[in-house]
Amino acid sequence: MAATRSGGMMNPRGLAIAALAVLLLVMVAWWSLERRDAVTAPSAGLMLPELAARTDALERIELRVAGGRTAVDLVRVDGEWRMPARTGWPANQRRIGDALRLLAEARRIEAKTADPARWSRLGLEDVAAEDAKGAELVLSGGGDPLRVVIGGNHPSLGGSYVRVGADPQAWLLDADIEPAREPALWLDRRLVDIPVARVARVRIAATGARPFELVRADDGFGLDGLPPQALGNPDAAMATAGFAEPLQLEDVAADDGEPAPTLIADIATVDGIDLTVTAWRQDDITWARLSANFDAARAQAWLAQGGAADADSRLATLRLQVEGWQERWQGRRFRLPAQKAELLWRTREEYLADRR
Repeated sequence: MAATRSGGMMNPRGLAIAALAVLLLVMVAWWSLERRDAVTAPSAGLMLPELAARTDALERIELRVAGGRTAVDLVRVDGEWRMPARTGWPANQRRIGDALRLLAEARRIEAKTADPARWSRLGLEDVAAEDAKGAELVLSGGGDPLRVVIGGNHPSLGGSYVRVGADPQAWLLDADIEPAREPALWLDRRLVDIPVARVARVRIAATGARPFELVRADDGFGLDGLPPQALGNPDAAMATAGFAEPLQLEDVAADDGEPAPTLIADIATVDGIDLTVTAWRQDDITWARLSANFDAARAQAWLAQGGAADADSRLATLRLQVEGWQERWQGRRFRLPAQKAELLWRTREEYLADRR
């Protein structure tokens, strides 16, 4: 038992008090070390107070990752965000708008370290480093570029750790602002939307397989003159007829005409639209070229049958729609979603197989 200054032994109560005092001193010292950089930090507030007023003036958004590599590049052209690295394909305007609004509203709620040696603990090291974990967002236009290094998230609060501009001070935000690093996730994924109710027939010819035709019959689609009831699963034919309702892309790339397609699908509608999809597989991924034509005579016959009073206006609308698709698709190839691609690669025998 410990001795007192008078030579006696400290009683249990004294020992407990002494132990508690030591514990408190340790806790205070630890807290002081953790907060050392925060106590002199500036006050909290909006992360980018000037962004809201500059949003409409922005001309470029870049996301840079390890090694200083540009992962995502968005450029505003005639008021529309586009992706130069993806053949200038339109970006998802709504997603970008939501992201900018989130950035403009994000608030700093807790100052963290201002010591560059400790940035890496929060994923805030310079993105020029090859092993950098964070990302740098650069917003250009309407003034000097706005730069934000975005690191990890708080393990329980969920907000992002950030550094703004050249300020070494790190902050915890009240929101998760980490942007998607995969360029394809920023694309406008819309390709075409043709309701299955307007589809009259689908013809598919694939290399090494027997070509076939799905034709509308009653409330479904028959196969090569067979009624829907003769198919193993009539719903499968209906799903293929609805291939383009809607059709979205997974990715887009410039097309030089190579390789040659191994499948051709022609989708004809009652109102004169002919959609052609030429596809091939590459590393288990289906890529396709799209083209469209407008058969005015077929469209006129269909409109006349329905007694449409505004036939001329509707014909003009359909023609402009097809011309717009052609302009949008020209010189590009598209990666198709796996679920949609499976519809194209289904063989004639599979449609006739027994229902499971």
